[in-house]
Parts: sequence; structure tokens; C-alpha cells
Amino acid sequence: MTLLATLPMDHPLRNKPLIEIGAEYKRYDSKIWQAVTPPYGIAKKCYNDLASVWTEFDEWRATIL
Repeated sequence: MTLLATLPMDHPLRNKPLIEIGAEYKRYDSKIWQAVTPPYGIAKKCYNDLASVWTEFDEWRATIL
């Protein structure tokens, strides 16, 4: 699994819809990963499109490479 924040801005995984890369996120102080599912409003957005509220306190990973 790949942590999205560690990838270059132009990396394909940072620029594909979250739902297509099997994106999961968790709070930095948590051990539980939450999968992004189709009902999420952000499911069709890519990691680079997320507002800081989603990236400042959460860790993101791709499960489909």
C-alpha cells in the first residue's frame, strides 16, 4: 500500500479518483483505516483535489496500484 502524501504531486495515484485507487484514510492518532466508498462526496475527487481539512490530520493510502 502506498501513502499518497509521500508521492510527487504529478504521480498518477495522486491524480486518479479516490474510489479507483481504493483509497483509505485514518487520523494520524488512530489505528483504524476507513475506506472511501461511492456514497462519499469525495469519492470521485483525486487526492490532489482534497481540501486541507482532509489531508492535514489524516493519512491517506492507495490499496489498488
